[in-house]
Amino acid sequence: MDTNKIMIYQSRKTNPTTVWLLFLFLGWSYGSLGKIGLQILFYVTFGGIGIWTLIRLFTLSGSIKDYNRQIAAEVGLDNEEKLSLGVL
Repeated sequence: MDTNKIMIYQSRKTNPTTVWLLFLFLGWSYGSLGKIGLQILFYVTFGGIGIWTLIRLFTLSGSIKDYNRQIAAEVGLDNEEKLSLGVL
């Protein structure tokens, strides 16, 4: 295992608990996942007048996992390393 890659992944990945708390208290979720434009649109439309917010409640966990998988791929982790980190 390449510890340097794992350290880079650990520093760049997002913490699901933090994202959930930010979403529940501030409506901030897209910004934490690198989608600032979408976050601004979310705020401007007041969370799609609530509809977008309800949908996000059910899709946020999957979005966090997808984001962390993308970071693992960018760092260059192989499948064994991803599996040991719980990304796969």
